[in-house]
Amino acid sequence: MSVNPPNTVPASASAGTATRLPVKHFGIYLAYAPTVDLRHQGLGRYLSAFLGGAAERADLRFTVLCPSWSQRDLREFFSAENIAPERYDLRSPGGQPLILRAYEAWRAWRPRKKKPPLRQRLLDALRAARSGFLRGLEERLVHAHSLASALPLLLYLALALGMAAVLALPLLLAAALLGLGAVAAGALVRLARPSRALIARASAVLANPKEDGFVLRLYQRMAQVEEERMQRLAMQLGEVQAWYCPTAFWPAFHRLPGPKLMCVPDLVLGEFPVDYAGVGGDRFLATFDAVETAIREGSHFVVYSETVKWETLVGRYAVPAANVAVVRHAPNDLRRWVHIGEFEKTEETARGYAGMLFESALRRSPNQAYTGFFRNSSARFLFYASQFRPNKNLISLLRAYEHLLRKRLLGHKLILTGDADAFPPVRDFIAAHGLQNEVLCLPRLPVQELAACYRLADLAVNPSLSEGGCPFTFCEALSVGTPAVMSRIAVTEEVLTDEAVREASLFDPYDWQDMAQHIEWALAHRAELLAIQRPVYETLSRRNWSDVVLEHVDILERIARNDEANT
Repeated sequence: MSVNPPNTVPASASAGTATRLPVKHFGIYLAYAPTVDLRHQGLGRYLSAFLGGAAERADLRFTVLCPSWSQRDLREFFSAENIAPERYDLRSPGGQPLILRAYEAWRAWRPRKKKPPLRQRLLDALRAARSGFLRGLEERLVHAHSLASALPLLLYLALALGMAAVLALPLLLAAALLGLGAVAAGALVRLARPSRALIARASAVLANPKEDGFVLRLYQRMAQVEEERMQRLAMQLGEVQAWYCPTAFWPAFHRLPGPKLMCVPDLVLGEFPVDYAGVGGDRFLATFDAVETAIREGSHFVVYSETVKWETLVGRYAVPAANVAVVRHAPNDLRRWVHIGEFEKTEETARGYAGMLFESALRRSPNQAYTGFFRNSSARFLFYASQFRPNKNLISLLRAYEHLLRKRLLGHKLILTGDADAFPPVRDFIAAHGLQNEVLCLPRLPVQELAACYRLADLAVNPSLSEGGCPFTFCEALSVGTPAVMSRIAVTEEVLTDEAVREASLFDPYDWQDMAQHIEWALAHRAELLAIQRPVYETLSRRNWSDVVLEHVDILERIARNDEANT
């Protein structure tokens, strides 16, 4: 039995000999906030697809460096995405910050049902006793047919009066004591007013910590300390040849040792500053500042599209074009999540399985007053999978849908995957137009239920005004046999180059009426639209995530060689 030397892997074997290839070892840097759930983030899905592609190569090894608070969630996330733990290393500093532990303990305790206060329990007991007495009185009244039979009634009343007198005595004494202490109580109330204000302030902060300036500053300092601990840990990982950061949120990435490559997916915070400020305030301003700092301090970048390269990095931030590489996404194939093997021989069987997953999603909808009794998994609907953000153009989609529903008598619901309660523009539009039972929001869908929604939808719609690359919507929908219509934006036109495909698939995102017309046409000509889009999808699906990873590896190796040459 032989053991491979460190950082080598058997490549081939013949006549008892084996050729060993060196293992290329790279790092991935993540610094997400404690409350971020990657399962519901576009970057999370990108990361899982990227590591899944890397896992197919035995000569590649990635070390994921993350904060202490992310390690457990990342392991669970990678496991849910079927990424074997032996295909990557996960490293983080030891021990979570105490202030974060305290906050998480509070969050775990908060949902517990508390006992009513003693006063409430006593009042409830008295009400129950009074109800029991009245029921007994009624029972004896209806059975009193003579003076003799009325004697039990008189005894019952006498007993009740006696018990009331016994109970009243301590109450009278308590009232006297309370009267004597009224002045002292008033003084205590006045003294307690500042404390009540402080408690109210603390409760508001704990209920919505992201919107509080003090908490934001506290988190930024905590994150800074954690980043310093991660930098010290990175210095111990000498086997890492170069580092990759999949987003531009974290300027601290540039302080890691060795060559570094940062991905800039998009810059929507700069394209829609007023809208983002309206929903995020100081939090989004801080994020935008961090992104700009990360770009200005970086040397080598990768983007998903030529548009972001030339218009954002080269045009806006004067990054040298030679330092920006374009690596497009590979399609996200969702079919495996709703595929049922040899049993998937009929459309009815396949839709039945997807319908079970869809019903599971509905049972967790915030609108349980409606979805809790909704049992029609064959309901027809439009589907848009995205978090609610200002650049997603959701109000235009809702206007187009409301017009189709009320004026064109569309028999479809609209299923969204964002949280309306956390995004007032959508919440208020739905309420103002009485769409609570027509627009159903299903936030935080696991990937199986996401795939089921795509599978069952008559049409996928993406109204976004800005993306970093061609939206996942097109390939995710086509992978399970559902056509899609999308915004005519530059990054989409880079991928959908055929004008006939564009004409059928793309609408003007700034014109909700054009959006409505495209949706209505697509529903009426669904088979025709599928026939137009399927050849494009088949061409795109020849590219896989292993290709994406290898293109990143080529860039990482190149900047590593340049770094060695310059030192």
